[in-house]
Amino acid sequence: MKGLRSLSVRLLSAFFSTTFGLYFPPQVEQLPTITAQTSGSLIALPYDENILFKCEAKGNPRPTYRWTKDGMDFDPHKDPRLIKEESSGTFMIPNNKDKVKYRGKYRCYASNKLGTAISEEAELIVPVVPKFSKVKTEPVVVTEGESVVLECNPPQGIPPWQLYWMTKDLRHIEQNERVSMGLNGNLYFSNTLLSDSHDDYCCFASFSRIRTIVQKPRMVLKVKPSTCQESP
Repeated sequence: MKGLRSLSVRLLSAFFSTTFGLYFPPQVEQLPTITAQTSGSLIALPYDENILFKCEAKGNPRPTYRWTKDGMDFDPHKDPRLIKEESSGTFMIPNNKDKVKYRGKYRCYASNKLGTAISEEAELIVPVVPKFSKVKTEPVVVTEGESVVLECNPPQGIPPWQLYWMTKDLRHIEQNERVSMGLNGNLYFSNTLLSDSHDDYCCFASFSRIRTIVQKPRMVLKVKPSTCQESP
């Protein structure tokens, strides 16, 4: 009976502490509760500082911490390159050339004899900088009045991304009912004019999450005058 009463007190204490944030004296046992954590996606960029994986918890007895990476046990203390906080489960990954080996999905577990609290999942993404193909394109030659498509073929990258067409001196290509860009990034001319002739059509792809803009090699469009003549 005494043991049952003690268990009931511990469970009620843990419930009220978690739900209402009440203070309990040090002698009252508490289930672990995550108080600070890293969640969501982390993008490791070349010019950023260290990558922080935060995990802090409260509980009595004091929780101990462990991590998993992609579902497997991961011990930050066994890796001398990581920066650890001894008072919590938090650790940092130095943002250097070795960071690729750390990409993956992480979870933190805070445990004491009463139970375990689990953090949300955090994923470290080490992106490859998107690049357009370096294949040289031949000039596109059409006759005035014909339709034509300039293909963008953007590289794959972390969304969201934005596509647009500019000249080599960074002037936007004006779009209207005759000239428009499709969702795939291609530039469509419903009927060409001599003034559409340029040697510097450039498709740009902007990837905001990795703060990168890449440019496709310039394309040449030549519009020839129509040779049609009225019949006598």
